[in-house]
Amino acid sequence: MKQILLTAVLALQLVACSQDSGESVTAFTLDSFERTTVPDAAGAVYRNDSLLLGNPQTIRFHPDGYLVLLDRTDDGQVTVIDLETDNVQHLIRRGRGPEEVMIVRDLVVRDGDIWISGLAERKILKLTRPAGSREFEAHAVCTVADQFMRAVPVADGRFLTLASPSSQTRFHLLDSQGAPCDTVGSFPALGQLAETTPSNAIFQSEITVSPDGGHIAAVCQSLEFIDIYDADMTLIRRLQGPQGIDPSVKTIKTPVGVSSYLDPMYFIFSGAVSNDRQFMVGYIGVCVQNESDFGEQVGSVLSFDWKGRPQKAYDFESDIVSFDMDWKNNVMYCIENRPEPEIVAYRLDDLK
Repeated sequence: MKQILLTAVLALQLVACSQDSGESVTAFTLDSFERTTVPDAAGAVYRNDSLLLGNPQTIRFHPDGYLVLLDRTDDGQVTVIDLETDNVQHLIRRGRGPEEVMIVRDLVVRDGDIWISGLAERKILKLTRPAGSREFEAHAVCTVADQFMRAVPVADGRFLTLASPSSQTRFHLLDSQGAPCDTVGSFPALGQLAETTPSNAIFQSEITVSPDGGHIAAVCQSLEFIDIYDADMTLIRRLQGPQGIDPSVKTIKTPVGVSSYLDPMYFIFSGAVSNDRQFMVGYIGVCVQNESDFGEQVGSVLSFDWKGRPQKAYDFESDIVSFDMDWKNNVMYCIENRPEPEIVAYRLDDLK
C-alpha cells in the first residue's frame, strides 16, 4: 500500500478542483523527499531499571531534559522521565477528581509545561515544576464548554480544539478559561469529500503548533491531507499525498441524522511535531483490509518546511509507535516494540 500513485495528471486534477473550492492544494509523493534509511542498529536504547513500560502510545521530549510518555499504567497515565537523574514520575490517575481524568487524550510540551486533555470530562490540565524542583505537579486549568476531539495550547494562553463530529466545524479557538472565542479552519472539499457533510469523524487530525506560535499544522489521520495555518488560523497551504488515494465516502442514517464514514478505512498519518523551521509527521499509508492491519505503525517520518515543501523522509527498518525531536541536538526519540516496548534514540546527523 506504500506505492506511489500520484502523477502529473493527478496534480493537474488537484489544481482544477482547488479552483472550484477556492483553496490551493499541492500534491506530493514520497519521491519528493530526500530519503534516509534508519537501521535498527543506529538507535541507542534508553536503559533505566526504575522504568517499567506498559503500553506507551506517545512520546514527547521536554527541552529541559525529560521524556514524557502517554502510558496508561496502574500508577498513572503520564510517565515523566528525568534524563539527568533517571528519576521516574507517574502522574494523572484515572478518575474524576480535580487533577484526574478518565482517559488522557493529548500530550503536549509547551513553554516548559506539559499539557494534557481529557475528552470525557472536557478538561485541560498542565504539569508544572515548583521553583527549584525537577519534579512535576498536576494542576487543573479549565473545563471546556463544548465537547472536543483534541485540545492543544497555542499562543497568548489560548487553546485550539478539534471540534466534535456533531458540530460540523473543524476547529474552535478558546480563551484561557476554555470559553470559545472563534470558529476557525476549513475542511478539504475534493472529489467525494465535496459532496459530504463535513465532520471531524472523517477529518480527525493530529495538531502541532510551532514553539513561536507562528504556524499550526493539522494532519489528517485517515485522509491524505495536511493543512498549514498561520498564527491567525488562515490557511497557508493544503497538501495532499503521498499515494494519491481517492477516498470512498459512505453515509448511513442514524437517529440523530446522517453519519459519514470511509470505506475502506485507511491509516495514513500518525503523530506530528514541529519547531519554528519545520514540522514532521509519521506516515503509515495502509488500507485496512483485515484484522492484522489494525496493528500497523509508522514506517517513515516525513519532514516539511512551513511553506509545505517536502524536506527529508526517514525510513525505519522497524516500525515505530511514536516519535519526537530534541531539535537542539537533532536527536529523534522513538517508542518501538522489539518485541517489548523500548525507548530508542537516533542521532539524525549520524545517519547516511
